[in-house]
Amino acid sequence: MRKLIFSAFLLASSIALFAQKLDDVEESVKKGKYVEAKDKIDKVLADTKNQSSANAWYYKGLVYTELAKDSSKTDMDYRMEAFKAFKRYQELDPKNIMLTLQQNGSFFQLYEGYYNHGIKAFNQKKYDVAFNDFKNALEIKDYVYARKYEVNGFSFPALDTQLTNLAGSAAFLNKQEDVAIGYYQQLANAKLKGDDYKDIYPILVDYYGRKQDSVNKSKYLAIGKEVYPDNPYWLQSELDAVGTDKGRRLARLEELQKANPTNFDLAVDYAVELFNYTYGKEKPADYVKRSENLHAALKNAVTLNPTSAYANFVMTQHLSNQIYDIQEGYNKIKGTKPEDVKKKQAINADINKKYDELFTYASVAHQQYEKLPEMKVGEKANYRIMTNQLIDYFRVKKQADKVKFYEDKLKTLK
Repeated sequence: MRKLIFSAFLLASSIALFAQKLDDVEESVKKGKYVEAKDKIDKVLADTKNQSSANAWYYKGLVYTELAKDSSKTDMDYRMEAFKAFKRYQELDPKNIMLTLQQNGSFFQLYEGYYNHGIKAFNQKKYDVAFNDFKNALEIKDYVYARKYEVNGFSFPALDTQLTNLAGSAAFLNKQEDVAIGYYQQLANAKLKGDDYKDIYPILVDYYGRKQDSVNKSKYLAIGKEVYPDNPYWLQSELDAVGTDKGRRLARLEELQKANPTNFDLAVDYAVELFNYTYGKEKPADYVKRSENLHAALKNAVTLNPTSAYANFVMTQHLSNQIYDIQEGYNKIKGTKPEDVKKKQAINADINKKYDELFTYASVAHQQYEKLPEMKVGEKANYRIMTNQLIDYFRVKKQADKVKFYEDKLKTLK
């Protein structure tokens, strides 16, 4: 009996001593002396007998949350230690009394701390730091969401789209592609739209294409087309799947062009591919047929966008090749008989018609290039070609003043 009384006395003394130590921690917290409070709570929890105390863990979370606000404290991740402490507190106190009194606001505070620190690191291009912050913020968000906590009417959504995108972007920019893909998948599965999300779908299609994962590639290609039907990447992706064989590539382009008749970019791509195939180093066996198809394809492209400098430029190059072909036919006529003269006259008439047609497209292309505030290298080269073609045209038409006008333009072109 005396033994039991003595044991009870020791236990009561121990509890009183422990309570006094927590009071000391609380006193330091009230005075804002968080370093001092840390030393005290660390000593409390260093004693294995105190590690089953819910309140001790609560105070550790409280103290470490405040220390996390001090940017000079870099010896550990105080926010994560605070988060772990609060979780341990809740395990030991299922009623969650202490955190309920403050609407579980400490969790939201930790989330905000990670988010703001991550944004700062991201803007400074410290992508490894930013990713770690965003990942931890999402971990806290998921924990809070699962428990349906809210503070002042605010609660987290099931999918924090902005933060998930930031985590994926930080990982991607930090060359952690496999990690980034997991975050991008969450966003793509939700079929999100908007400028912030338009790039994730091509990234996923490209990633799974390189991984030779046809199931996921097809999945995100389908979602991407649904969400962003006008993105030219989908067409490019389908073309890339064909490979480099010119014949197969051209055939696929023709199929895509027929399936998307109002897509100007695709119309130009098809026309340019057909141009290169028709006027390559060696003439294709069906040269005449290809040339006719090319003419129709270019007319279609110009119809879709009449002021396109590039579409009009490519048409002039096609017409120049046609004029060259007709002139070859003219040069083959060596006779001077009346029928030969008649043939030459007819060919000359065809050449003049082609020149008039070329002039129409060359004029538009020339004007559109001149409107550009600044021409790129390729555009400047095209503009020079257009100017020379207009000079040739006016020479054929024997209009010396126009010839001089465009020659002077060439002189000013740097």
